[in-house]
Amino acid sequence: MNEFQVVDSVMPDVPPPSADQLAAARERVLAATQAPAGSVVRAGRRSWTGMALVAAAVALIVGAVVILVPRPASEPVAVTPMQKLEAAAARLAATPEAKGRFWRRDTEHVMRTKNGYDYKVEERAMEVLAFGPNREVYGWREPISSKPYTAEGLEAWRQDGSPRLCPARGCDKNMPAFGSADLDLGLELADGLKPTLAELRSLPKEPAALRARLLESYDPQVAAEREPWLEGAVSRLINSPATPGTRAAAYLLLAKAPGIKVVDDIPGTFGLDGLALQFQWGQIVIDRMTGRLLGRQRLAPEGVAWGAEIVRKAGWSDVRPVPPFTCVRCTARL
Repeated sequence: MNEFQVVDSVMPDVPPPSADQLAAARERVLAATQAPAGSVVRAGRRSWTGMALVAAAVALIVGAVVILVPRPASEPVAVTPMQKLEAAAARLAATPEAKGRFWRRDTEHVMRTKNGYDYKVEERAMEVLAFGPNREVYGWREPISSKPYTAEGLEAWRQDGSPRLCPARGCDKNMPAFGSADLDLGLELADGLKPTLAELRSLPKEPAALRARLLESYDPQVAAEREPWLEGAVSRLINSPATPGTRAAAYLLLAKAPGIKVVDDIPGTFGLDGLALQFQWGQIVIDRMTGRLLGRQRLAPEGVAWGAEIVRKAGWSDVRPVPPFTCVRCTARL
């Protein structure tokens, strides 16, 4: 076995050097090991010099090969919508919650309708729902605006004399806001399932365990079909004061429900751009990076979005919610 066979035996499993590279290396090594005529060099020293040069050549070649070997690939990036949802749910579950005595959610409601006009109008309103430490609940709704949302509708509205469109701010000066209906049902998830705030916060953070816990409240005398009942409960749970871990588990549980699929790159008609849990009637939209609930889109049978509930903010703080001054039935106790 010559020096180059030794080199080959210790090299990693990579493409071998070319014939030209081998020939050049051989010439350099042989030339260096031959002492010039007339020089006086002892045999032992020549042997050690040759071995040292061979070792240097081996180091150079192996070093060059190591540089050429590609680095290990990084962790695979989530590519399917379900993988993206799992990653987003994991990030949500790991998100620390803000501290506070009051949980509050501000939701902007959008609806597209004709509403008695000859042109299509987009109505917007803001709804607040909040819970306090002593079983208090707050809820009210304020109209924001009504206006045409297509170029044709805007032109028709102008030709109609640009009338004031209601509901909108200022349309009813005596009642600028009104109480949300059924405040005492604020924490109800489904028929027969109305946990306290403490019970809601203690729900499991793993999909299978969460499913089992929720089904403990299922009553076939109240709801005929179990899976639709469970689907409704879970879809409300993700928009509640439940812990991030429970809401993350709810995403994964809902994703496996019959008739629901996870989709990405949905048309963000109302600015809702993210992953979506898609039902027949609509979509629950989730931020890809944080797992935060962005809102819901309501779909017509042909798949066109006609309404939305956009979560503008949700979380805990020590700020007590204050309903508008003239709001009637905007507070209650659970």
